[in-house]
Amino acid sequence: MSNIKNLPKHEQPREKMIEKGAENLRDSELMAILLRTGIEGKND
Repeated sequence: MSNIKNLPKHEQPREKMIEKGAENLRDSELMAILLRTGIEGKND
């Protein structure tokens, strides 16, 4: 399992959704957004 904060910016779920739209995200990427994982500035 990869760590979201280690992905390139354009591959991070929130940025990918902004750029390509929610319909182009995998279910796991949508769940990461809903669960608020990978929030910029947070190292949890």
